[in-house]
Amino acid sequence: MSEQNSPNQLNSNLGETKKEESKVEEKKVEKKKVISKKSKEKEDAYVLVMPEKVRSLNTKIANRIVEILREEPLLSEKEIILKLIARDNEIKDYFAKTHDISYIRYIIWSLVKKKVILKAKILGDDKHVYFFLPEQIENFKEKIIRAPSKSSE
Repeated sequence: MSEQNSPNQLNSNLGETKKEESKVEEKKVEKKKVISKKSKEKEDAYVLVMPEKVRSLNTKIANRIVEILREEPLLSEKEIILKLIARDNEIKDYFAKTHDISYIRYIIWSLVKKKVILKAKILGDDKHVYFFLPEQIENFKEKIIRAPSKSSE
């Protein structure tokens, strides 16, 4: 019977294990913070739009999208897809085989996420999203009434 722990000893043992567990959790949180604080890679290369030099369909579509938006800004997703299919034979063949535009839509939205192209909405038209290039923002400066905050970058 002398081997049984008193209630005070049980509480102190439980307290020690809780402290150890909390220390382990704090270390995990610190590691997560360190990982998330890594700086973004510096962009020290030029990005060229040359669809004739690329080999994969993904990069060819991305290059063509930028070309189309350079010629004609503020196009909707549907207009971009139609112009892509009409302009490039390889993209036309892909669409003829699959009849699927989700891949093209994915590439458009990945370009938006990378901020290669920007999206805009027209006041009163919440249904449609239009796209343009960052260098074309000067053309629309006087028409912008609300811009996204810089903190979202």
